[in-house]
Amino acid sequence: MRSLHFLYISGNAIKELPYSVGHLIGLQFLGLENCKYLKSLPGSICGLKSLLQFFGDGSNLDLEGYWEIIEELEHLIQLCLGGMAAITEVSSSIGLLKDLQILRLSNCEILVTLPNSIGKLTTLEAFVIQTF
Repeated sequence: MRSLHFLYISGNAIKELPYSVGHLIGLQFLGLENCKYLKSLPGSICGLKSLLQFFGDGSNLDLEGYWEIIEELEHLIQLCLGGMAAITEVSSSIGLLKDLQILRLSNCEILVTLPNSIGKLTTLEAFVIQTF
């Protein structure tokens, strides 16, 4: 499925993504919003070199150990992780996302650490970090 550009899986009971999701080399948008039972991502996700937008808002993904995978998504322009209960810190590897324009970390209530490398995001236009 090289021609699939948009994959939106929202608000359902999915528990895991298949490893083969990493073979969707043309994928530009991945939406996993409000997937409360999805706890992790397959390592193959780093193969999504065309991915421009990732939305994980409201999901229960545990990104510890996955920041290294996200840094492989070097063309990512939008990263939205709002309301993710498991985020306590943002890895310094975030600074490697040289094309990132929008970073949203709204309602990450236990987020306590932001790395200095955020200053390396020279293309960043919007950075939202607030709690309602």
